[in-house]
Amino acid sequence: MEYEPVIGLEVHCQLATTTKMFSGATTVFGREPNSQVDVVSLGLPGALPVINAKAVDLAVAAAFALGGAVQAHSKFDRKHYFYPDLPKGYQISQFDEPYCIGGAVLIDHADGTTKSIGLTRIHMEEDAGKLIHQDNGLSEVDLNRAGTPLIEIVSEPQLRSAAEAYSYLMELKRALKWVGVSDCEMQEGSLRCDANVSVRPVGQTRFGTRVEIKNLNSFRAVESAIEHEIAQMIALHRAGRQGEIVQCTKLWDPDHKVTRIMRLKEDAADYRYFPDPDLPPLVLTEAHRERIRASLPELPRVREARFQQQYGLDRTAARDLTADAAIADYFEAVVQLGAAPRLAANWTREEAMRLAHEQHRSLTEAAPPATMAKLIGLVESGRVARVEAKMSSTDLFASSEDPEAYFTRLGKIQVQDAGALSSWVAQGIAQEAKVVADLKAGKMAAIGRLIGATMKLSGGKADPNAIRAEIIRQLGLG
Repeated sequence: MEYEPVIGLEVHCQLATTTKMFSGATTVFGREPNSQVDVVSLGLPGALPVINAKAVDLAVAAAFALGGAVQAHSKFDRKHYFYPDLPKGYQISQFDEPYCIGGAVLIDHADGTTKSIGLTRIHMEEDAGKLIHQDNGLSEVDLNRAGTPLIEIVSEPQLRSAAEAYSYLMELKRALKWVGVSDCEMQEGSLRCDANVSVRPVGQTRFGTRVEIKNLNSFRAVESAIEHEIAQMIALHRAGRQGEIVQCTKLWDPDHKVTRIMRLKEDAADYRYFPDPDLPPLVLTEAHRERIRASLPELPRVREARFQQQYGLDRTAARDLTADAAIADYFEAVVQLGAAPRLAANWTREEAMRLAHEQHRSLTEAAPPATMAKLIGLVESGRVARVEAKMSSTDLFASSEDPEAYFTRLGKIQVQDAGALSSWVAQGIAQEAKVVADLKAGKMAAIGRLIGATMKLSGGKADPNAIRAEIIRQLGLG
């Protein structure tokens, strides 16, 4: 019997605000423990929450970017549970009236096909604090995160493999970063994911017993944990031991590449939700919603398609260039300065991104678009060899020198004189009699040696492509 996985993801995304969801305490990552707290974060008696308007606008932008239906009316609820990192004894969340219903994330398969993964809902809530477990068995509480604004994005259980889950997360991150909702840094906790996994016989509509997996600190960890859990569940089914699959929460152990049971779940927890009496309903007028929708940039999927149509790029190049808005903006800036689109795409993905990564600077700082466009122009015209341009790009951009002046100073501007080129090729042919014999015998692989000899005679100033064409002409190999 064949089995299929059924996977749903719950993603918590920290909104890019400077203050918390319901108070003015700051949200800077890496500060000293408990240095970003106030009376609301601490849940002190009489402290009243106030909704962060910026957080609401970012949440609405995320909903529109993901194709969700933003509700005109929603509310905040108290979700009760007791834990040391939750001073109030409840978390402010949204229960039965979230601000966004529906939406979808379009994912790519390796074969070029796409699949739409539906979203159940997106709701706003505040984060809890963080427990720091010590080697002596004690735990300390850091409440810097308590009250940080989050959205929780809940997918439909429509993912059918670990690879699909990975693609979903990559596409979700691309959309959220693109519209400025979050930096989506998993290592800083601003994007977190829990996976709900079950398996069932192919063709069966009823869901199997679900396991929730936590402690997933990277997209690859999500993929690996899901793959492990699926394999384990299918093995139990085939061994007739499916009764051993119990509803529970598991933690991913990245060192041993296994999941381990954290706690059993007999039934859904009773969080005793009720509307927060200290917060009014959230009313978003049509004008407010349309203002946010109109402020959104061209979304990544749309821009990716435009790059293919407008600039003639292949799907992979367009996808790479729209991985981040800054990359897409840089590429178009280089094209607008006169660079050929396909060359601009290659040089952006290879040299500009390499320099930015090595120098920990933005693309425009590491490789200014105007300099890049001029460099590409020199390569396209054949005045500078592509290999030479690649070898010299780090020094060129560091020098802030005009590319033509830079290569002229180094004597690397290639000679365009047809007479000189013909003379160098003739000399090379005279010197490499064996190579010439091989070429005339049909061994075209030997032409590289003759090109190299001619380049040496020219002092590196000839265009290798022009040399190749002249060799073929003089030897009558066409």
